[in-house]
Amino acid sequence: MVKVLYFASAQGLANLNSESMYLKEGSSVKDVAAEMLRLHPDLKSIEPTIRYSVNFEIAEEDAPLHDGDEVAVLPPVAGG
Repeated sequence: MVKVLYFASAQGLANLNSESMYLKEGSSVKDVAAEMLRLHPDLKSIEPTIRYSVNFEIAEEDAPLHDGDEVAVLPPVAGG
């Protein structure tokens, strides 16, 4: 199981702050992304700009996941 945390616009589009996902052994961030889009299709509108972190470190989509990992969904943010 991994915990997925949604931030900023991703949180609004998914309509939740976090959720747990049960993935098969050997899964990667890409698998979380696919499941996230399946569960929350509104996220497809920002999908090309989303970045991910695993356990507080920016991660590429091919990063492997392990039981208990925390994956953050990081959409682009604006500010000044």
